Amino acid sequence: MARVDPEDDDIRRFVVHHYRYDPERHERRHVLVGAFDNAAEARGCFNRVGADIDRRREADSGFDRREYVSSRTLEPGDRRREANSRMLRRAIRHGVTPGDWAEDLELPSSTSLLRFGRDPGRRTTAMLRWRLRRWPKDR
Repeated sequence: MARVDPEDDDIRRFVVHHYRYDPERHERRHVLVGAFDNAAEARGCFNRVGADIDRRREADSGFDRREYVSSRTLEPGDRRREANSRMLRRAIRHGVTPGDWAEDLELPSSTSLLRFGRDPGRRTTAMLRWRLRRWPKDR
């Protein structure tokens, strides 16, 4: 199997996670099983972990039924784009009106930058603050 570093943002990677209880952190979370450079190997890992979960579910009546396996494909540059999105969101929350620098940022497809008014100035900043106070917080 060609395992790769899941943090390597220069390559396309297929990541498999197991949602389960993590005794080190005392919480349920997505625990990394492996990252692969090809989809077939990731699918094989996914199927093995899924079969193991099914086997344990059948054998143990006290098995945590919330456990499951999941996978996702991470494209090159995903981590950088997400970091840019977080930086922009924090700047706006702190009252910084995004200037020309924000238009040069590469953002994920799920993020867009909206401007209120033509010229960034006092009214634009006030409107952004007003809107942000009423948006629901991230979960």
